[in-house]
Amino acid sequence: MDQVKPVSATETPLVDFEAVCQKIRVAIDSVRVYAVSLLDEKGDVLWMTEGSMGPDEHNAVVEAFEAFTKVNGPVFHDYDLGDSKSAVSFRIVNTRRAMAGAVMVVMDTRGITQDDKGAARLMTPKLQRALSEFATTRTHVGPPPAVKAAPAKAPVAAKAPAAAKTPVEAPPAKTATLEPVANFPELTLAVDTPLPAAAPARAQALAVQAPPVAAQSPATPTPTLDKRPAAPSAASTPAGAVSPDIDRLHAALRRSPIALHVQRLVPLNKGTQLRRYEVLLRSSSEDAPNSAPQAMLKAAVENGLGSMIDRRVITQLIGWLVHHPDVWQKKAVMFSVNLTNTALHDEHFIKFIELCLTKSSLPKAMIAFEIDVSTALNYGGQVAEIATALHRLGCPLVLDDFGLRTECFDLLRLPSVRYIKLASEITAKMRSDKLSQAAITGVVQIARVMGMHTVAKRTETAAEQEWLTALGVDFIQSHALSPPVSIESLAKAPAKT
Repeated sequence: MDQVKPVSATETPLVDFEAVCQKIRVAIDSVRVYAVSLLDEKGDVLWMTEGSMGPDEHNAVVEAFEAFTKVNGPVFHDYDLGDSKSAVSFRIVNTRRAMAGAVMVVMDTRGITQDDKGAARLMTPKLQRALSEFATTRTHVGPPPAVKAAPAKAPVAAKAPAAAKTPVEAPPAKTATLEPVANFPELTLAVDTPLPAAAPARAQALAVQAPPVAAQSPATPTPTLDKRPAAPSAASTPAGAVSPDIDRLHAALRRSPIALHVQRLVPLNKGTQLRRYEVLLRSSSEDAPNSAPQAMLKAAVENGLGSMIDRRVITQLIGWLVHHPDVWQKKAVMFSVNLTNTALHDEHFIKFIELCLTKSSLPKAMIAFEIDVSTALNYGGQVAEIATALHRLGCPLVLDDFGLRTECFDLLRLPSVRYIKLASEITAKMRSDKLSQAAITGVVQIARVMGMHTVAKRTETAAEQEWLTALGVDFIQSHALSPPVSIESLAKAPAKT
């Protein structure tokens, strides 16, 4: 979401976006404003007054457009960015009665917590005029105005006397429709009635929700490949609408507290300086602290919301690294994040990753992504696109549960693969089965020729470690040698001896 020119050559008429942002900033004179962003109907940035949009601001846009596109949704939305900053977004509807965009203002949180009105107190007549001016620049968005059909002519019995000419109805002025702000009728905002649930305004581009699937017969349900639920019948849910169950699950996932743990890959050979970790999701609730939220993950994946969990993990990881540069400035590190299969269907997921990495300015190859082989084989086309994009961004790809099937070796052609985690059944019999020993040695040699590293999982004994070292494996992932720990422990200074 890079800044564009202040005067757009693609809009009609030409728009001075910078001047619009300045008027909005001046209109909110009672609060300290850090940045103003103008967004189109899809949530993409038309103009920003400061820098580029980072992960936190992007999440604010996601939540705002989720709220704006719902039936009876709010006309404004506030999002806590932390550090005493909040992002307040205002929905804009144009004269065609279509959602034409939004305005997001990053401001001091105290400006919306001074009284019970919250963000509604910002809606002064001056701000209304500024938002209305932006709405007039978005009149080309949405369907054309409906044309009234001419009424049928009634039969004329006799010649009627000449009537006074009726003036031709003037076209509607290009100003935004004004609507009272909810709970505060004395205020108005440049918005209109909410869009129907089937409106295409960023419903799939930004909102993290279950992708549409073909309707299935309730008598004989056939599970889809990625375990997404069957679409509800037309009688129970309007076309394009999100079912109440999915909506409730989405809200529950957003509220669920999570924590990040990491498990280090232990090197079997000396000389490597790069410290490698796998990021593990843990619950931070009081009922089950530091436990893997299996039920939450299962529900998210089965209902097509897995990419929402992936986004939360990536955002939290990158935010933590930005605030703890001492972890990666002194010694090189790499963190691999597991991807769910629904992230492969999210066409905007890679763009989200790119925005996060660009905003954070972290070194390349610090963030890697992990996909198990069965998922990679089932979603070959999507995985190939993801791998190509990750290679462009400098993010390594880790293949988990690598077997000895021919199709597994075909995955090694993907451009960003740098690590191979051997399936446990290969290493389980290595001490007694010569074929398993030969298989491990063969995979190790192929990996070395292709510039990749091999990892053995679930290795608990010193004897297994010796065998893997002799067979040429590079790393082991072991709860006995290196159990998972909180990511916060990486920032703690080592004890003095």
